[in-house]
Amino acid sequence: MIGGGAIAQRYARAVFGLGEGRAERTAELLREFDALVEEIVESPELSRCLLTPLFPREERRGVVGELCDRLELSPETRATAVILVNENRMPLLPAIREELRRLVDQAAGRLEARVTSARPLDSEQQEAIRQALSRRLEAEVSLELEVDSGLIGGAVARVGDLLLDGSVRTRLENLGANLRKGSA
Repeated sequence: MIGGGAIAQRYARAVFGLGEGRAERTAELLREFDALVEEIVESPELSRCLLTPLFPREERRGVVGELCDRLELSPETRATAVILVNENRMPLLPAIREELRRLVDQAAGRLEARVTSARPLDSEQQEAIRQALSRRLEAEVSLELEVDSGLIGGAVARVGDLLLDGSVRTRLENLGANLRKGSA
């Protein structure tokens, strides 16, 4: 069975395709998905109705239709929301939005890097890392910062599937492995 992440990616790619390669259209679809997700997440009643299968599909379709009308969403976004209700996939809506955001950013040459460090980074360190990643990846990079006291020092950056490990722990492990091989 396909996991929820893979299903969300498929839906996001389909929505992204509705933009027909036009950056302004895909950005507008993303804004609509942002509005839809925020409206649902901020309302316990909407969340309960739309994100759980407690209510009949017909009722959920009516609620999502009214919500799309109120938010003045495009026919494409409305149709996607109805499909999600019909397939009991509304709980994937936030994941679809995040994947759609990733696709829109990627198409615009923007990437997000998750940087984990042993201590909080000051603004100069953040900017140095951002610039280094931007040069290496040849894209505009934004940082999502985390602190992990389990790291001895240094930082680990993850951009999509790419992992750049500059942690002291990894450097020490590599040094130890080289010493065991006799090539230090």
